[in-house]
Amino acid sequence: MDYHKINSHIILLLVVILVGLGVATLGREIALEAGRNVGTANLIFLIVLIVCAIAYLIIMATLAHIIVPWIMKKLPSKKKSAPPITENNVPTEDIRQNHTKAYIEKQNEKINLFLEYSRQTMTPYITDDELFRLDEYIRCYAVGESLPQNLIPIKPAKLKNHDIFHFGWNMAHYFGHKKQDVVSWLQSVFIDLQELEFSYIKGKLYDHQTEKYTIPNIDDIPKYLAKQHK
Repeated sequence: MDYHKINSHIILLLVVILVGLGVATLGREIALEAGRNVGTANLIFLIVLIVCAIAYLIIMATLAHIIVPWIMKKLPSKKKSAPPITENNVPTEDIRQNHTKAYIEKQNEKINLFLEYSRQTMTPYITDDELFRLDEYIRCYAVGESLPQNLIPIKPAKLKNHDIFHFGWNMAHYFGHKKQDVVSWLQSVFIDLQELEFSYIKGKLYDHQTEKYTIPNIDDIPKYLAKQHK
């Protein structure tokens, strides 16, 4: 409740009443001086008071419903359009684009790091053409896209199936995907695995004696690559 507005209205009303009483009293005195009797003077007092009240109500209604709205329309608008939501004065759409660009760049960096590992690991055992296709298949897996419909399976030389299982586990672990989901990818990409049971491959993705294989299970690909560069 706004008490300031209530007080201002009461003060205005009191002023109007006092002015009305003053004018009515003046009219009564004029009537008495003109030789009117007291009853007539009192009636004039009452009539003047009523006329003042009516005049006040008419003036207030006119101001509230006609004059004030007309003045408000003529005055220049002070409202300002709300500025777009910003971050450090950068428009919202630019923020989204920057975030998307940063996400894509980070994702590409992650993919390229695994591709480096893949080339170091697979280059001795597959052809250049197969290596190029393997890069494409890995990218599809990393971003969750389906493999190409015209996919040509890869047949590594001198690698055991367990080595390929471990390669798949390393990829799934590195990209944070569910381990069992990589089985279908392995069976599609590597021709030697296509006749094997899904459950068999799933159970062999990780081996606790992994170091005895050509391609071991690796928990930390970046750390592994860092050691290779030393």
